[in-house]
Amino acid sequence: MKKIFSILLTAAVSVFVFSSCVKDDEEVFEKSASVRLSEALTTAQKVLTGASNGWAMYYYPDPDQSYGGYMYTMKFTDTEVTVASELFDEAYTSLYKMTTDNGPVLSFDTNNYAFHYFATPSGSSRNLYGESGLYQAYKGDFEFMILSATADEVVLKGKRTGNTIKMVPLSGDMQAYAKDVAAMAEAVFVSTFNGTIGSDEAEVYLDLSSRWAYIELKGEKYADAEDGSAESAYMFTEKGIKLYKPVTVGPYEIDELVWDGDKQSLVSPSGSAVAVNLVGSLPEGWHPYNDFLGKWSLLCFDGAYTLKGVEIVEDIKGKSYLIKGLSDQFDVKATYNLGSGQISINVQTVGNNGTYDVLMCAWDSNAGYITWNTAIGMSGKFVAPSEGAEEDGSTIQWSDNGVWGSYTVDAFYLFFFQGSTRISASSAPWVFNQTFRPKNQYYIWGWQKMIRE
Repeated sequence: MKKIFSILLTAAVSVFVFSSCVKDDEEVFEKSASVRLSEALTTAQKVLTGASNGWAMYYYPDPDQSYGGYMYTMKFTDTEVTVASELFDEAYTSLYKMTTDNGPVLSFDTNNYAFHYFATPSGSSRNLYGESGLYQAYKGDFEFMILSATADEVVLKGKRTGNTIKMVPLSGDMQAYAKDVAAMAEAVFVSTFNGTIGSDEAEVYLDLSSRWAYIELKGEKYADAEDGSAESAYMFTEKGIKLYKPVTVGPYEIDELVWDGDKQSLVSPSGSAVAVNLVGSLPEGWHPYNDFLGKWSLLCFDGAYTLKGVEIVEDIKGKSYLIKGLSDQFDVKATYNLGSGQISINVQTVGNNGTYDVLMCAWDSNAGYITWNTAIGMSGKFVAPSEGAEEDGSTIQWSDNGVWGSYTVDAFYLFFFQGSTRISASSAPWVFNQTFRPKNQYYIWGWQKMIRE
C-alpha cells in the first residue's frame, strides 16, 4: 500500500502541471487515493488533448528493442486518437481511454491499424517484412503507465515491454511530420561511418534492418577499455537518428546524430556539447534496391542447367521482392538488405495444399542435410560477368549466408509439413519449374548464378 500511495502521490502531485492553486501537504494527504488518481487522469488527459498539433511518440516494441524504434504521431480528442506513422501513408482514428492499474494508464483499447501493428499477432497477415506467422507480433505495447505529463513532454512506460516511451508536442502537421521521418528512413542508406567523436577517431555502424547503432572509439587507449564502445537501438527523426537512450563512449555522451545527405555523413546536432563528424562509406558490391528488379535466368552447376523466365518484382518497396517463375504454383520471397546492398532468400513457407504446409527448406546437397530454420538461406550480390570484366549489374552470384555453421546451402528442397513435423517431399503442383530435371521437381540444386535476360 505504501508503494501504491507513493506512485499515486507522484503521479497526482509531482509530475503533472496544475493551473489551479497548489494545495498544502496536509490538504493533499487528506484526499483519498481514488480522488488523487482521478485528478491525475484528468490532468493527463488535459495535457494530451491540449497539444494543438498533436504529439510525436518515440515508440520501441519488444522488451529488448530488437526491432529498433519507430515514429508515431497522434492527436487526441476527449474520446478518440488519430494516429499516423512513418510506416503508413494514411492516418487511422480509434478510441482510447484513461484507466488505472496501480497508477494512471493510457490505453489504446480499440483496434487502430497503425498503432496496433506491432502488438497484434500477424497470423496469415503480412508483417513489417512481408512475412506471416508472428504469433506474438513484435511484442509491442498498446497500454502505457503514465510516468509524467507536462505540456513539454509526456513520459510513458510500456506495460508489456517496460520500455520508456516519450512523447513531445508537434509544431506542425502530424501526417506531414510522419512523412518527413519516413523520407529520412529512406534517405539514410549508408551503414558504416568513420571520422571523429570529440577529439578521438571513431567508427559507427548502423544496422539498417534492425535499427541498432554500434559506436566504437579507436586508438590504443580504448583498445581494452570497457567504455570504449557502446550500442543502442535507434529510430529515425526528421533530422537523422535518435538513440533509445543516451550512451557513453569514453568521455562522450551521444543521444542523437544528424544526417547530412550531401556529404553522406552523421554530425552532431546544433548546440551539442560533443562535436561529431562521421563520413559514410558503402560496402564493396553495394547496389540499390531497384537494381535487382527484372528478368533473369537461373544457372545451376556452372550453367549446366538453366531455368529461364525468372523475374524479380517489387513486394514491399525497399524491403522485399517476389521471385516469379521458379514455380507455377507459388512465388518465392526474397529480402533486400539496405546495409549490404544485397538480396537474400531464406527458408520459408510457400503455401498450403489443404492438408499440409509447404516449406521451401535449405539443403546442403553435398553433406545431405536439410534445415527449415528460417534464418538460413542464400545471399546474392552482383559480380563481374567474367574474369577481368567490369561488374555491370548483369550477374548475381549466390552463396550460403553463413548462418548454418559448418553446412553450406547450395539448394532448396520442398517438403510437406504438419506443424513442425516433416511429412514428405512435396508433389505436384507444389514443385519447381525445372525442365532440365522433370522427375525430381521438388528441389533445385547447384544454385549459383542469375544472368539478366
